[in-house]
Amino acid sequence: MKPFTIYFPQFYPTPTNDSAWGQGFTDWMLVADANLHDRWRRRAPARGYYDGSQPALHLSQMRQIRDFGLGGIGLYHYWFYTHQELDAFERTLLQTPSSEAVPWFLIWATEGWSRRWLGDPTPIAVLSADPELADIEKHCDYIARCFDHPSNLRWHDRSVFTWYHLQHFDRPAEVIEKYREALARRHHSFYLGHFVKNPFDIENSKFAEISYLFEPRLFFGTRRVGRSSGAKRMFDSVEKVIGERRAAQLMILLDRFQQAGLSYSAESFMAYMASSERSQLVRTIAGDVQEVITPGWNNTPRYGTRYTALMDLPAEAFGETVRLACQKNTVPPLINAWNEWSEGAAIEPCAYYGTRYLDAIRAVQKEC
Repeated sequence: MKPFTIYFPQFYPTPTNDSAWGQGFTDWMLVADANLHDRWRRRAPARGYYDGSQPALHLSQMRQIRDFGLGGIGLYHYWFYTHQELDAFERTLLQTPSSEAVPWFLIWATEGWSRRWLGDPTPIAVLSADPELADIEKHCDYIARCFDHPSNLRWHDRSVFTWYHLQHFDRPAEVIEKYREALARRHHSFYLGHFVKNPFDIENSKFAEISYLFEPRLFFGTRRVGRSSGAKRMFDSVEKVIGERRAAQLMILLDRFQQAGLSYSAESFMAYMASSERSQLVRTIAGDVQEVITPGWNNTPRYGTRYTALMDLPAEAFGETVRLACQKNTVPPLINAWNEWSEGAAIEPCAYYGTRYLDAIRAVQKEC
């Protein structure tokens, strides 16, 4: 199966972001500021700071994705029960014939929005942790439309629906079952995927058919205090005593202590990827396992001096990681990401880096 790439739609203004951050805010402001003040090694899309709401842009990006040998996209989906955010690319896909669209599936960003990256847990958009059945039914009406689209990914004759953070829900097993039943009433079944971002996420694999190893977040998580299953249980107990907001503030303080301008070398990351430590971790995961592959990471635009960075992988090493993932499983590997510019993880053609990572993918596509 050819690799898919994660598509990040946070590049056009919305009323929610206008209210939270100021009129006309998009993540381009963060990227431009980091470039202007030389806070990192500069990067920006070769096509310029685009308006991510435009169908013509989406069609152009899909042509690029296809031309460079990628299989399709995993599209971040922001559904809050009260409303939907950043759905322009989804609208384009639903209106585009299969002859022009690339294969795609939804990655539901199952978290609320807040100011956490500024050290403030104040909510911006809230996702219920205990949704009502009526709200789930409404969501499933929309999901069924996506599943019905001829370009929506089918794997072993079922749709793929990936959730970013299963433990967001108070009773994830019950919520998942309600979704399965609601979509069955709409004549759909799906394979549930989830992201393993920290060691404690492995416990959630029992709810899913597909576990995506979300790098480099998992790499960072294995090197931070408080990311084990035992630490997560302890944190959950503390949260019940002190409340959700104070617990969030405590986690922010812990992250600040551990994220004071950390940089990891590409060599250390590649050694981790090939290590027995990681292999043992993967063997504890139930169900199908697949990779989320990264070319590097740098969240300086968001976190400033509290950034975490993974230095850029050599193109050849990145291409080899893609090749191995393609051979690992028939579920498509994911590349993190097509256009996550504000966290330094974009493979989209770059004004500074060119197309080196896309060229590396194209070089190994015969083996995918």
